[in-house]
Amino acid sequence: MSNARITGARIARSGILLLAALSLILSCASPMRLTDNWKSSAHTGPAYSKIMVVAMTNRVDMQRYFENEFAGQLKSRGVEAAASHALIPDPDKGTREELIRLSRGMGIEAYLIIRVLGTGTEVQSYGASDRTSESMTYLPWFGPSPAMIKEREALTMESRLYDGKSLDLVWRSTATVVDPYGSPEQISGFAGLIVKTLGDHKLIPARWPGQ
Repeated sequence: MSNARITGARIARSGILLLAALSLILSCASPMRLTDNWKSSAHTGPAYSKIMVVAMTNRVDMQRYFENEFAGQLKSRGVEAAASHALIPDPDKGTREELIRLSRGMGIEAYLIIRVLGTGTEVQSYGASDRTSESMTYLPWFGPSPAMIKEREALTMESRLYDGKSLDLVWRSTATVVDPYGSPEQISGFAGLIVKTLGDHKLIPARWPGQ
């Protein structure tokens, strides 16, 4: 398997670098990985059963797609999940205070906030291959072998869970995502990883209904 290294991370504007980069979640060849997975020791439970999902982006279409995917997967775990765009359709006209006020009226217990922290490039380098190399006779014994280089966009995505009453940070994770222009299945996989991690930390019900 070829080695990969992430280069050139640059911090994007706080909170607005879109999750349009959201079509984003890696290809099967380069699995996404959590690079941070922190939980506050002050939180001892119980699990949150009502969560508001907030995608920090000014792209309405991407915001809705992302929030709906997360809300759907949370609901499959027995969580009453809501998407912020259902309360504030235009993110440019909404405020944090308004969202909190409306959410508390719904009995929301926690906020799951997703945003892009930074972008970079993943560089992969590997040797070329063809059928002639199946015979030792044709191997290039001397001289450099031609290298093949592939560059793909990489994003650092952050997920945060805040308590609905105190607004204190309860859990945080970052994930490195490569080849951001993926399929809906890849986006679903990213949401699934985050939801599973919340379950592992007992921040949401640990089992699906009926299990």
